Amino acid sequence: MAGIEFKKVCKSFGTTKVIENLDLSIRDGKFTVLLGPSGCGKTTLLRMIAGIGPATSGEILIDGKDVSDIPPGRRGVAMVFQNYALYPTMTVEENIEFGLKNNGVPRDERKRLIKDVSEIVGLTEYLKRKPSTLSGGQRQRVALARAMVKKPRVFLMDEPLSNLDAKLRLAMRAELIELHRRLATTFVYVTHDQVEAMAMADDIVLMDKGEIQQQDTPEGIYRDPNNIFTAQFIGTPAMNVLPLGTAGMQMGYRPEKVVMSKAGTGQLYQAAGTIVTREMLGSETLYKVGLKDGKSVMVKSSDESFRSGEDVVLSVAQEDIYFFDRAGKRVRAGEGTEYEAYLAAVRRGA
Repeated sequence: MAGIEFKKVCKSFGTTKVIENLDLSIRDGKFTVLLGPSGCGKTTLLRMIAGIGPATSGEILIDGKDVSDIPPGRRGVAMVFQNYALYPTMTVEENIEFGLKNNGVPRDERKRLIKDVSEIVGLTEYLKRKPSTLSGGQRQRVALARAMVKKPRVFLMDEPLSNLDAKLRLAMRAELIELHRRLATTFVYVTHDQVEAMAMADDIVLMDKGEIQQQDTPEGIYRDPNNIFTAQFIGTPAMNVLPLGTAGMQMGYRPEKVVMSKAGTGQLYQAAGTIVTREMLGSETLYKVGLKDGKSVMVKSSDESFRSGEDVVLSVAQEDIYFFDRAGKRVRAGEGTEYEAYLAAVRRGA
């Protein structure tokens, strides 16, 4: 196992700066997910760890050792790509064995390693088949087995599930969680899918425009966001964010924390509105509610009895309301007197 550390790392492509003075610590043995929209820099970080896209400046340490000048093959990392990168003319066994052969591993040792990893990922009966005869999930397992057989200190995964259908992605998520638990190795996983990140990660590193917006556990990043970007990127549907009086004050609340009723419940925040759309999703129903000031919000509820066109009152408890300043930074209780001003603004509008 190995921890990873970025120290004042910069990355430029020509005159374009993608990453600037980034500091980041990835915990040893944890499943860390680099999350963010396309172009935010997450794959760039992954490639820098692998050594296939070196940093412009700064230090990258693996297990406390600066690897900036160490070639990819000697870093003790293995990478699983989005497109699997399997050799179509080779069997499953030959694909797994290829890297071992190149590294001069003796034949008997190669066979033992292939047998072990094939049993772990469920490929034993497919070893003599070509990749073209396998399903997407089976090809993904081959890519994982090829990485595992190297016994790396770090597994790097670049959106490995993005080519799979929704049902198979769900199954493979569970398999990756179990694989990480079994191997107890450092996993660094890149995705733009916040559901994947929340489901699998020990730690999430949320990025935007080359900067880390927040690093935390899935629970921490959902319940205690540092800014509006984090608050709205994590959670489905996104957090409702509304202006709060003047001076750039803003408030937010998650759709699942709203109580919708005919008369209100006496909570800190109450707003009258009309249901615009209704989407029945099984155990939950998603409502779009138009407010009296012309804005609209989303409500996720287990109560499916409301219908489009109905007038309702939305209620949110004080502990479920988030405040943000003009720049989108979180305003928390206990951080000066500013929080009380936000509470007063909500009461005036209620």
